[in-house]
Formats: sequence, structure tokens, C-alpha cells
Amino acid sequence: MPTTKRAWLYVTRRRKRTALLFLLFVVLTTGGLLGFMLYAASVDAVEALRGSIGGYLTIHAGDGGAWADEALLEQVKTLEDIRAYNGVDTSYLYCEGLSLVPARWYGTGAVGESMPRFIGCTDTALHERFLSSSFQLAEGRQIGPDDEGKAMVSKDIAEMNGLAVGDTLAAEVVPGVRDWPEEAAGFRIEFEIVGIYAATRSEPVTPTMEECDLQENIVFMDIQSAKRMQSAKSPNLTGKGFRYGSGIMLFPNDPAKMAENIERMKRQVNADWDNLLIFENSAAYRQAAPSIQRAGTFSLLLLAVLSAVSIGVLSLTLTLWTRERLAEIAILISLGISRRGICGQLMLENYLIAAPAFAGSLAVAAVLSGRVGSLLGGAAGEVTLSAVQAASVLACAAAAILVSVLLAALAILRKKPKAILTDLS
Repeated sequence: MPTTKRAWLYVTRRRKRTALLFLLFVVLTTGGLLGFMLYAASVDAVEALRGSIGGYLTIHAGDGGAWADEALLEQVKTLEDIRAYNGVDTSYLYCEGLSLVPARWYGTGAVGESMPRFIGCTDTALHERFLSSSFQLAEGRQIGPDDEGKAMVSKDIAEMNGLAVGDTLAAEVVPGVRDWPEEAAGFRIEFEIVGIYAATRSEPVTPTMEECDLQENIVFMDIQSAKRMQSAKSPNLTGKGFRYGSGIMLFPNDPAKMAENIERMKRQVNADWDNLLIFENSAAYRQAAPSIQRAGTFSLLLLAVLSAVSIGVLSLTLTLWTRERLAEIAILISLGISRRGICGQLMLENYLIAAPAFAGSLAVAAVLSGRVGSLLGGAAGEVTLSAVQAASVLACAAAAILVSVLLAALAILRKKPKAILTDLS
């Protein structure tokens, strides 16, 4: 009788054992698939978490005459490791009739009484005040790279002046405005207020502080308006590229590799690095790093435990069930069936059951994949099982079956039929 027919007859006639083995294969393989999915999803979640934590570096002008300018930004923003950037510049303008949170110049009628600090950003959402949550958007929207003539004021200024989203804020240069040359007097610019922010943390205030130094008196503006201001303030710089007086902020993909990113940037970007200052801000990541590392270790340990338990249970079961067939194997040997043929039969029996069990486990794992995502709190988004992952798990299961059956069968087949019958007695 051919090996395939003997295997088929055994599987179809021993229905109870076949059903039990089928269920065992489904349960253990499904556990392995879910474990692999959990590990892969946790790795993705950890990577996403590392990228979402506000680690960034800032390039500032040094004392040697080098500037963090437009030419430098054009180079660094296209680097492979940089996912976002924000150019920042600071100016001061007089806003006639605008009431500010009072400080040193309150009630004096001096220019400083209505002179807020204007901060121009490529993207205000990436300014350090918002990244640290010391400022939060209360109304309207953030200012982006495509905006022009837009501003965002504090909730305090809006309430004191009756301003709302959509209103206009006018600013100009008058004698006495900080950092402006006399010849620039008369420069005027208007902004549409598109957002209102709220300061969530208090800052110490001293009697000597000016209004423009208070956090509530900051006005954010778009970077195009900042460029207009710089052209008016320093006409000799026109055509030489905009200078980001408050630096260029760069956001690497992985804050854990901040030092590597800095060294790579210095190798790839043509700039006067000896006269530029680079400040690394990865405090948030360093604080969260232990938790991130524990999450990665836990997911790997869980996968190892699930795999070891599944393979151990499967191997023990198949080994015991194979050794229970001593009498059958002795009879087959006495009938002249080769040891290779007997091993082939045992293997084929298990794979005839494993094949539909594997298909069933894939279906069950697909249904339960949503539970895997919920275990991670949705951090990894939609969790799916890739073809490579499924093939890896099923290959391991198939290998476990092969090794288990071979070890059990060879321990028996090395004996002569008489010795096997003696063991039975």
C-alpha cells in the first residue's frame, strides 16, 4: 500500500485524534501568529513614538560671522533623516493703540508700551513654545509655510483689545522701536489674525522686564512677513538670502540618533560649521527613553515566550503520540516497509492535518488582529499580518512538526522489530 494512502487512511479513520490534533495546530499556530503580530506592531508603535517625541536640534549664528540663513536651510531641509523643519526669526514693531499685558513701560506713553515681540515661523506648530505645551492653540489655526500676512495673538491680548479671529492687526516702525534703523521709520505691515493661543504656564516677571519680553505679548507671524521686515530693516541683505535670527529648527526622524544626525549633517552640508552653533533638544526623548526601551524588550520577550511554549507543547504532544504507535510501527517493519517509508507516512499524516489547520489559524488571526491593536492602545494604528510574517510563523510551525516527528520516530526506528515488541510487553 502506498505511503500516501496509509497516511490518508490513518487520518480519516482516527477521527478523534485527527480532530484533537487539528485543534491543537489551530490554537498554537494562531497564538504564534498573534504573538508575531503583537511584536511587529509594538516595534512599529515604538518607532512611531520615538518619532513623535519632540526631539529637535537648532542651528544658530555664531560669533564668527556665519548665519543660519536661507541657503543653509535649503540644504538641511532635504536631508533624508530630517522629517520637518522650522525657520524662526524675531522682530519688534509698534502697534498703535494696542494694549499689552503691562510691564515696565505701562502708563508712560513710551513706544515700548505697545511694542510686542513678533516671532516669524515657517510653521508655528513647530515652535518650541507649542512643542513644550507652554502655549496651546485656543481658537483658529496655526500659521503654516504657505501663509502670508497672517498673525496669531495671545488670549490675553485678544481679550484686552476685543480682537477675534479674522480681525486685522497693524504694526509699524516708529522712532525708538528696538533694532530698527532710523531710515526704516514709516515701514508698515498689516496682519490678519488667524489664531489665538493661550499660555498654559506662568513665567516669573521682574519690575525691569519690558512688555515685549512677556510671553503673553508675543505675536506669531508667517515667515514671508518676517522676510519683508528683514528687507526693510537691512536692504543690503536683499538678494543674499534671508537670515533666521532665531535659528533653524530641524526635526530628525529618530531622536535617539541625534548625535549621529548632527555628524551626518556636517558631512553632507556645505556650511561654516566652526562658526555655527548647534543646540540639541532631546530632553523629552531622554525622559521617555526607558519606557520605550522597556516596551521593545517586553514585546520581544512575549514573542519568545509564546514561541517557546507553542513549540514545546507541539513537540511534546507529537512525540508522545508517535511513541504510542510502537505496535503499529513494529508491524509495518515486519511487513517489509522501509524506515524511510514509515517516517514519510508519519510526516504526511501530520501535514495533512496541519495544512487546513494553518488556513484556519490565518483566518482566526485575521479576525483577532483588531484586539492586537487595542492592546497597544491604538498606537500602531491598524494591525495587519503581512505575507512574510505569516510565512515565517507557518514555516516555524512546519519545522517544529518535522523535528518532533523525526526525533520520536528515529528513536523507535533504530530498534529492531523484536526489540520494539519487547518494549511493548
